[in-house]
Amino acid sequence: MRSGAAAAGCLIGALCACGGGTPSPSLAISPAGPLKIAGPVSLLAVATHSQSAVTWSLVGPGSLSGTAGREVVYQPPSPIGCSQSATVTAQIDGATAGVQLNLCAGGMPDVKIPGLGGPVQVSYDAQDIPHVFCVSTADCFAVQGYLHARDRLFPMDFLRHVARGRLSELIGTLGLDQDLQLRTLFTTRDGKRIEDALAAAMDPDTSAKLTAYAKGVNAYLAQLRADPQARLPGEYAQLPFPLSPADIPDWTVQDTWALSRLQQFQLSESLGEESSFGKFAAVYGPGAPLEDLGKLNTWIRAAAPPTAQTHTLTGQAPGPGADQATPPRTVEAPQSSAGAPPPRIAEWGASLAAVSARFAVLRAALKPLGETVGSNNWVVDAAHSANGHAMVANDPHLSLKYPPLFHLISLTSSTASDNLNLSGGAFPGIPGALVGRGAHVGWGVTVVGYDVTDLYLEQFVDAGHVAFKNSLVGIAIYPQVFHVRTAQGLLPASDVTKVVAVVPHHGPLIQAPDGAGKAVSVRWTGHESYTQDVKGFFGLNTATGVDDAMTALKNYSTGAQNFVLADDQGHIAYDPHALVPKRDFADPSSPAHPGSAIPPWFPLPGDGTAEWGSGVAGDNCAGSGSTIPAAACWIPDAQLPQGKDPARGYFATANADPLGVSDDNNPLAHQPYLSFDWDDSTGFRHARIVKRLKDALVTGSGKISLDDMQSIQADHVSNLAAVFTAYVAGMPAGSADFEFARTMLAQWTADGLDCPTGLVGVDPAASPPDPDPTRTRDSAATLLFHSFLRTLLQNVFADDLAVAGMDLGPVQAVKGMIYMLDPATPGGDQAFCNDVDASGTEIRTHTCGEQVAIALVQAYRGLSAVLGPPPAKWRWGRFHTIQPTSQLALVTTGYGPGPFARPGGAFTVDVGSPSLSGAGLSFGYGSGGNVRHISVMDPATPVIKMQLPGPERDGPTGIFSSGPNLLLDWVQNKYFDFALGAQVTPLAVAAQNFNPQ
Repeated sequence: MRSGAAAAGCLIGALCACGGGTPSPSLAISPAGPLKIAGPVSLLAVATHSQSAVTWSLVGPGSLSGTAGREVVYQPPSPIGCSQSATVTAQIDGATAGVQLNLCAGGMPDVKIPGLGGPVQVSYDAQDIPHVFCVSTADCFAVQGYLHARDRLFPMDFLRHVARGRLSELIGTLGLDQDLQLRTLFTTRDGKRIEDALAAAMDPDTSAKLTAYAKGVNAYLAQLRADPQARLPGEYAQLPFPLSPADIPDWTVQDTWALSRLQQFQLSESLGEESSFGKFAAVYGPGAPLEDLGKLNTWIRAAAPPTAQTHTLTGQAPGPGADQATPPRTVEAPQSSAGAPPPRIAEWGASLAAVSARFAVLRAALKPLGETVGSNNWVVDAAHSANGHAMVANDPHLSLKYPPLFHLISLTSSTASDNLNLSGGAFPGIPGALVGRGAHVGWGVTVVGYDVTDLYLEQFVDAGHVAFKNSLVGIAIYPQVFHVRTAQGLLPASDVTKVVAVVPHHGPLIQAPDGAGKAVSVRWTGHESYTQDVKGFFGLNTATGVDDAMTALKNYSTGAQNFVLADDQGHIAYDPHALVPKRDFADPSSPAHPGSAIPPWFPLPGDGTAEWGSGVAGDNCAGSGSTIPAAACWIPDAQLPQGKDPARGYFATANADPLGVSDDNNPLAHQPYLSFDWDDSTGFRHARIVKRLKDALVTGSGKISLDDMQSIQADHVSNLAAVFTAYVAGMPAGSADFEFARTMLAQWTADGLDCPTGLVGVDPAASPPDPDPTRTRDSAATLLFHSFLRTLLQNVFADDLAVAGMDLGPVQAVKGMIYMLDPATPGGDQAFCNDVDASGTEIRTHTCGEQVAIALVQAYRGLSAVLGPPPAKWRWGRFHTIQPTSQLALVTTGYGPGPFARPGGAFTVDVGSPSLSGAGLSFGYGSGGNVRHISVMDPATPVIKMQLPGPERDGPTGIFSSGPNLLLDWVQNKYFDFALGAQVTPLAVAAQNFNPQ
């Protein structure tokens, strides 16, 4: 379904009038009829000389998505009967236009794709999901490319421009700064574009599959260019400059690699965290102007709160039922987890501040692929499953976009050796499936959070050389040409040339030298071009069992994902494979650093004392991306966490420390060093999932049911709140308002700390209040708790962070606050609880307990002043909402459904984490499970439960109101059954044929 691009004809009559009178209105419908259809079709009214609203009517079977507006969708009846027809008519100010629709199942137009090895059939189910039946994997991928382009052309095209540093080709000079940043970040140490280097390193099989996919995309683009009635998706009309199909370049395998690397960058880098830690240390670290080691240890913490220290692996020794291959060894490490930042780091304070500020802007712009933490997955083996089959559940949390980031599909090859019977979700632009299940293996993914990025503090000796290992090394300069779109198109006169500078032994320079020669470079495992992560997913998609899947994942090196695996033989496995650098400089027992170590979570000295690799002097591993010595540079697979068939019967992950190497707040004491704070080091979600699994085993007589899996995925109980409500319960008596608020939290605790909306319905404004008294009071308490938490964290941390030029980080703030409230914490580590002025001078003394009391009263009084006494209007769902947004920030019209009321809250399993640095009653959040997926790995009758937060095909909001509404189902946590293979045929509502050209 397509929405209108730049209007053909005038939509505003006043601008079109000419001569002495006003022309009569006229109307046309695009596409013009008669049309032969077998599925939904989007119809656009093109009016001239009228500003009135278009009205629509239907004669015949089927339904319309609405009766007014520029665009409607005609939904045929199900099942479609051949020889049926319908007529859709539009009317405006007396002018009418109609289109005849001839219906027939299988009547969608045939498509030809160059290079297909044979015919391909596609069936569409009631959710509009395509099910592709082919004779080879390459043919399936070619048709998938066509379908991705047809259904999601704008997000594909937009994100490839972003990933390749070519956004200015779409939006002009507005994109130049971001383009330069991404070209810099994605330049290898030998000056190549990473997508070009990856494409050059492909093996023939991977090349053939990606080439077939590109041919499918380009077949659709050719069809658009050849059809004079073709319309681009509506987002194109909202770009600064008009585009036609001829302006959209062909898809290339480099585009797929670039999208893949952009995704992996957002899911694995720690550039923002390390630059922020460096900024903080430059102000409060040893020798800094406001040295305060209590603040350093409170803000930069590795350990999860004690109540949330559960882990994917138990640390068993290898053997049957073991959880991991090799437990990490423990060594003596005298320093605290905050460690000692590099000497004289304050001298790089301005450079780090610039890096942090620029990356914050980039991270905000890249929200289409990632925002707040929150992915969950778990697997249960056959022996502990109520249905006798292994099960897998996954809900990867990314930014909520419209249309959704994922596109659902099933792919089935009739060639037995292909072993392709795949159902799941992919990012359009990348073939196969990133989340889902194949013929024999189902899987889930969450970010593991290995430390795979390092910032280096470079000292320039002159304009072209840095100091390194007592010598000078020349900087490499690589010119970059940017083609900038203007109103006249892409013209050579508008080209802009800039340069990317690379420190050859580290990586690209992300902050130029200041007047003292201080600069910053970055090293990231994604710069290694021999890593073929797409190939890893191809192998996972067709794996025959969990062992085969773990072998395939050895090719997945950069994205750093927790893979949980379940197969149809009843086995389960856990494998977070990735390239993780050896860092002997971080090992206190290394001969290179006897009795001490350099913490890698701070920016590192660039002088050669903190290089990736092994050996007394360190092997800098500085070869080109295709020649780097792997054995010397990366932690061996056997020393990475992994496991199969644990005795307890399940694996679960939620972005937390999988091993427990952070529990003592000293990750350097556990070697090899893997990470400092993982991706969500609070551990609250993981602890809750594990509790629910254990409870299900008890109540289910040792078995976990499919209903349990769905219930856990929808869990809204706040483990975070339990920590604070327990503290508040033990505080001394206070004012009447304090006691009333404490009573509300105590009752909420007794009720179980669930976070309901308090509404009947999903409209935050119009939905009536929930009459249930328990949900009513729990909804009010949820609102009170989140208002209190936000107030507390801002009162305690915002003043000290402002001195360092930093914003509130929710993970660090929550962990730091709990640490300061712990009775076991030394009193001197409560320094954040005192108030300071802009210079860092203490102006008011508070204990942390006093801050809790102040914040609770402020939250209670603030809510009461606006909403009146609780609980009547204290409805969490009025303020805790989601509203998906377009991929492009410039697009503000028609691509933002909602808002929708949602249950849950900060760090609940069904994550609904609002901003903890916001203000007032705004508790909206922007990320959630981009699919919710559960598979029962029954080899005879597979079961897949799925949710998708939006329609399969791109289009403005409101045109999908007829038929299944996947977004509304997602909001309410309702699953649909995703058919697999032969299950599709009786469910098909439409069909289409693809043939060789």
